[in-house]
Amino acid sequence: LDAAFRRLAVEVREHARVAEVHDDHVTLEGGERLGADVTIWATGFRVPGLARQAGFSVDDDGRMLVDSTLRSVSHREVYGIGDAAAVRTADGRELRMACATGLPVAQQAVRAIAARLAGRTPDPVRFRYANQCVSLGRHDGLIQFVRGDDSPVEMVLTGRVAAAYKEAIVKSTVMALRHPWIPTRMPGR
Repeated sequence: LDAAFRRLAVEVREHARVAEVHDDHVTLEGGERLGADVTIWATGFRVPGLARQAGFSVDDDGRMLVDSTLRSVSHREVYGIGDAAAVRTADGRELRMACATGLPVAQQAVRAIAARLAGRTPDPVRFRYANQCVSLGRHDGLIQFVRGDDSPVEMVLTGRVAAAYKEAIVKSTVMALRHPWIPTRMPGR
C-alpha cells in the first residue's frame, strides 16, 4: 500500500487531528496547514443513535446487541444486521464493520427468520473472512488475504491484478443484490 501511495504521490498522515477542512487545504489541531488539490477524509465508522434512542440494548458504540441468530437481545421480534449490529460468532469473535460482512450476515438473518416462521430452530451465525480490499482507482489496489478470523496471511495482490479482483467482488455483490436467491456463503461455511 505504501508503494502504491508513493507512486500516486499520496501523502498519508496517520493519527493527525483535523481542526478545519477547506476547499484547498486542511488545518490540523496544532495549526499546521496542509495544502491539497483533493482531500480524502478517511475516518472510522460511526453508528447512528437510532437503536439506543429506540430503547434497544446496544454496545458502547451504539450497535444493537444481537444473539447468535441476529435477533435483538432486548426486542426478540427485531433482527439486526450490517454496521448497526454487534454481530459475534459462536466463539465470541466480533465481526468487523464492513461491506464484506453486511450482505452475508443479512442473508443469514433472512434464513433465521424463514426458519422460525417454518417452526425450525435457526442456525447460529457462521462467518469467515477471505480478504480485505483497498481500491486505489480503476487500475490499482491492494488485496490482503486473511484467515477466517480476519488475521492476515502472507499473500497479497497489488496493482492491476488487485483492481480486477476487487472489480469482480463488486460485480458479484451487485449480482447478489439483484438476485438474492443466489447464496453468498461458500459451501461448508
